[in-house]
Amino acid sequence: MRILLVEDHQESRKDLQRFIERRGHEVVAVGSAEEAKQAIAAQAFPFLILDWMLPGKSGIELCRELRAKPRGDDMFILLVTARDDTEDLQQALAAGANDYLTKPLDLALLNVRLCVAERQIRELAERNQARVAVQESARAMTEILEKTTDAFFAVDREWRFIYLNPEAETLLGRRRDEVIGKELWKEFPQLNGSPFEVNYRRVMTDQMPVEFEASDPAGKVWFEMRAYPSGGGVSVFFRDVTERKRAEEERLTTDKLESLGTLAGGIAHDLNNILTVISGNIGLAQIEVPNDASSLLSFLSKAGQAAQHAAHLSSQLLTFSKGGAPLKRIALISDLLGQAAEFSLSGSSLRADVDIPVDLWKAEVDPGQIEQVINALMINAREAMPHGGAVRISARNVELEDKLGALLPAGRYIKITITDRGCGIEPELATKIFDPYFTTKPTGIGLGLAISYSIVKRHGGMLHLESSSTEGSTFAFYLPAEHGLGAPGPRITNRPFRFNHQRILVMDDETAIRELTSQLLGTLGFEVTAVPDGLEAVKIYERALHAGENFQAVILDATVRGGMGGLATIAQLRSLDPNVTAIICSGYSDEAALSEFLTYGFRGALPKPFTRRELADVLQRAFEAGKVN
Repeated sequence: MRILLVEDHQESRKDLQRFIERRGHEVVAVGSAEEAKQAIAAQAFPFLILDWMLPGKSGIELCRELRAKPRGDDMFILLVTARDDTEDLQQALAAGANDYLTKPLDLALLNVRLCVAERQIRELAERNQARVAVQESARAMTEILEKTTDAFFAVDREWRFIYLNPEAETLLGRRRDEVIGKELWKEFPQLNGSPFEVNYRRVMTDQMPVEFEASDPAGKVWFEMRAYPSGGGVSVFFRDVTERKRAEEERLTTDKLESLGTLAGGIAHDLNNILTVISGNIGLAQIEVPNDASSLLSFLSKAGQAAQHAAHLSSQLLTFSKGGAPLKRIALISDLLGQAAEFSLSGSSLRADVDIPVDLWKAEVDPGQIEQVINALMINAREAMPHGGAVRISARNVELEDKLGALLPAGRYIKITITDRGCGIEPELATKIFDPYFTTKPTGIGLGLAISYSIVKRHGGMLHLESSSTEGSTFAFYLPAEHGLGAPGPRITNRPFRFNHQRILVMDDETAIRELTSQLLGTLGFEVTAVPDGLEAVKIYERALHAGENFQAVILDATVRGGMGGLATIAQLRSLDPNVTAIICSGYSDEAALSEFLTYGFRGALPKPFTRRELADVLQRAFEAGKVN
């Protein structure tokens, strides 16, 4: 090691220098305190040997001065003097000397002192290296904490802030110079009794890390928290996860609706088959009843209306089913809003305050389903305002950008908002309002908002509670704007039906529906062949084709239990006859087959239940489409 020897007696200095150098050390020898300071300024010495009596400044004064400087404890100082009383020894140690040696020097004792010094200097060097490493680590950690995207703060065992990073300043809304040294619970009294306090105190008491999520007192902002014991206090990493929580709630709502949809779709399918038979037979009975049997015709008409009402309820169930896709056409949203608002508010003490720009974009929607959404939201507004008032309805063109965590893809949308002036929705209920069967109304069934949510989602949009307070609530939903690629909706014709002796093939696995469809088609002038599954339909169609007795149309049930359904059947029929006129029929409102029937080779779609007129109309349009093609 490098040693600085300060001795004013030249011969003693040289002798001592040679002796120490023989131990393998590098020795710089000077004769005064001033020379010693110059040498120390030029290079570092871990070991100093100071003579007590020096010209000018004494060795003990130099010792005090060196110890008072920054990092003055990083060197070992051996004080050498001819004075050997106890008081001098205490004075040397008080000045900061590590050891003491008296003259005349005993070389054996000096050797011992050097050995002791070497060991202590090695230990001191190791401690200094460890301290430097800790300081470097602390600097690196501080730099990381300053730049991390997570917020971080630390408190000591007295709950006083000792550090906040910039992100914590942002999320807490306080500058670090405002809170450092101050108690957490006094600076943020709203945390008292909250999950934050419970968990922080648990970390302090149990000295175990805790992870949890909690919201601010208003329940609007959610945080993901990770708290750790640290130096007797608590260190906390946290981040704003409000958008993630909102997305999770959206997914949870979707999962609930899909679970309900599995059941609803099956029930609606069977119900639609039954309603098809009921409606169809009512229609057949109306044909057979004499014109003078007015009472009987009235009864049948009322029964038919009831069946149509049941069909409407069934269509609401189908909204939840996997195949419950909307039958879209390009529509003016402004017209739908006006019609639905007028209908929903009729007979009430409310009025509609409508704000719709003239340049509002069009949308490709199922008009009936979108009216159902508007009606549900308007009914909510009516119930929220029993004493009357104005419900504000507005629509705007919006363009959404592509953002991380966004609930809708980027693109052009129409945003519709419906605002009431009621007393608002309690925060604890706001996350449940779209749950199936959740209601706060004694007579409600809890499906209005759930169905509306599903409808908007199936249109590629989003419905949510935008805001709620004691002054009212605002619901908003987004619909994708049309891009000029949509098709107009189905045309309903009132022309008389003339299908003279045309041959038609009907495939349905339900015997009652096969019989009913055959009877309805018979009254329209068709010759009907009915089969229970797709395989049989393909065989009969092929046989007729080869015999020159072609079928002018086929009606195929989309879903056949245990057999080949409509989609597989049309593929085989088109391989036999590319010009086949096929109509898909389903009680599931199947997405692929009904909403996009042209894509799959069909020329028409017939949702169950259907009436004689609807059956005739879809055939008329299918034949017209065949002529065009």
